[in-house]
Amino acid sequence: MTTSMIPHPGHTPATLTSLLRAELSAVETYRGALARLDGQAAGPQLRQICVDHSRSVQVLRGLLLRHGDAAPASTAARESADAGEELAVTVRALREDEARQVEAYRRALADHELTPQIRALIRSDLLRRSETHVPVLEALIDES
Repeated sequence: MTTSMIPHPGHTPATLTSLLRAELSAVETYRGALARLDGQAAGPQLRQICVDHSRSVQVLRGLLLRHGDAAPASTAARESADAGEELAVTVRALREDEARQVEAYRRALADHELTPQIRALIRSDLLRRSETHVPVLEALIDES
């Protein structure tokens, strides 16, 4: 990553921290869902989405660290469903969370405190990855 991707040292756009917190929450939420849905047919798809969010965490954490900022290690996870809920209810809640994450990335594209290179990274990697999760979850809902 070139230094042109890094805005002024000590000036980290709040957008990056907000996106990272959302991705950390997603990882924790998917891990919780996987623990509750152990053995369900949806497991492989949910596990892959969790891996995707973990990759996004790494990218965002790297951007923050390049700014010289301490990146949060975790966030208070908001469980999307209680342990006794059925697969369809859990996956619907995950889909809603994913849709909110997609919108957060789209809003970030309009944040002019982010460098053009960071916005390009969001558009080509982070947003694209999140957008692929929604139809996967919708398909799981249709199957349940």
